[in-house]
Amino acid sequence: MFALLLFQLLLGPNPLDVATLPTPDGTKTAMRSGFDYNDANYDSGNLIRVEPAGKPFTDPATEWVLFDRAGPGVITSIWFTGKNKKGGAWIGGRLNFYFDGNFQASISGALPEIFEESRVFPAPLAEKSSGGWLSYLPIYYARSLKITISEHGDGYTHRKNGRGETIPHLYHQFTYQDLPRVPRSGASPLKDWTWKPRGVLQRFSGGFQTKGRGVVEELRLLEAPDDGRVRVAADGRTTVDLTVAELLGFSRQKRPDARFRSLLLGIDDAGAVYVRFPMPYRRTLRIQTPGAAEIRFRRGWPASEQFYFRAQTLQDVTESGRDIQILKAQGRGHFVGTILELHDQTMEGDDRFYVDGEPFPPSWHGTGTEDYFRCGWYFLGGPLTRPLYGMLDAQKPKVAYRFHVADRVNWRKSAIIGFEHGHANEYLGPFRGVVFWYSER
Repeated sequence: MFALLLFQLLLGPNPLDVATLPTPDGTKTAMRSGFDYNDANYDSGNLIRVEPAGKPFTDPATEWVLFDRAGPGVITSIWFTGKNKKGGAWIGGRLNFYFDGNFQASISGALPEIFEESRVFPAPLAEKSSGGWLSYLPIYYARSLKITISEHGDGYTHRKNGRGETIPHLYHQFTYQDLPRVPRSGASPLKDWTWKPRGVLQRFSGGFQTKGRGVVEELRLLEAPDDGRVRVAADGRTTVDLTVAELLGFSRQKRPDARFRSLLLGIDDAGAVYVRFPMPYRRTLRIQTPGAAEIRFRRGWPASEQFYFRAQTLQDVTESGRDIQILKAQGRGHFVGTILELHDQTMEGDDRFYVDGEPFPPSWHGTGTEDYFRCGWYFLGGPLTRPLYGMLDAQKPKVAYRFHVADRVNWRKSAIIGFEHGHANEYLGPFRGVVFWYSER
């Protein structure tokens, strides 16, 4: 407890606390990944460099440098998958974190155990997914951070990238932010995400309204037919206008085996639909539901400025030669997640998020659609529902979700949140889903 209190005192608000989602953050979110530098479809094993210099990556004594950045900053998520020489999903070697120019790793652990055994990265923040391994434990660096893999034993299969270079079949992603200051380097003492509602609980049927400044902490739809409509209007502006099926990203009638119980949105044991994205309002709030519902809201704001919660279905369509834009926004804001209906032909498409008018390649460039959803190999291992990601059932097309808390994507002027639909945008069929974000207006 003392370590957690000291952490909050030194570094500010808890980055894993759901209550901070509406609060604007001017720091840019980026991702270092192994995407193919020539924009081909060989997004694994594109290392920053091999150490010592001049040695081939196949030399078992080498270290593969995956991340190397000056501070201050924070790693907000880590994801891996790979393939061994038997063709199976696998990661191996030793993962090392070198802080502030030190030649000795301060954090180090064998792969995949560092993600699975909670001795270094605690569960549920770290775990094995359906085809991948990941961690959401924040890792801070004051002056610099270098992340490597050693003791790899040349255990990965080999392939060639778009430059014709031989590379290991290792996929990796690190989301991170540059910060104004970090008083000390190291892993956060946090053990889990936080959702602690403090507001008043009120039951209603069909409609609810209130005045004054406040935040909705949870909305529970006790009656939630697929075609029932949910509308939220904050300060006279409609911010949500979706059917229940659109809000969830799927029809419960058509997909009765779907399991959806995330930290922010889902279906509880009683069959009620819950929404835990905080929804601030300055002057007025009006909510319309299909029937009986419960709302938990608090008076006042936890910070001096709060952004509006927004949700809408995808407005774009697939076209040859360009990424599909699941969200195009102007003004300040941040992207906090999506639920997408995925045909298998889309899986080779990379997530590419452009903020504030940046050119290609954007600062967030992923390695594949199922990789974005924290899994791998077309969701090898099957359906799962986790706090911030999941794939809901075994039906096709697949339905997958990912939400962002510490790794939300911030922008100051504009954002285009997009995906390739298949490699080189080859898939031209339906692409459906719902997107969630916060905006200043």
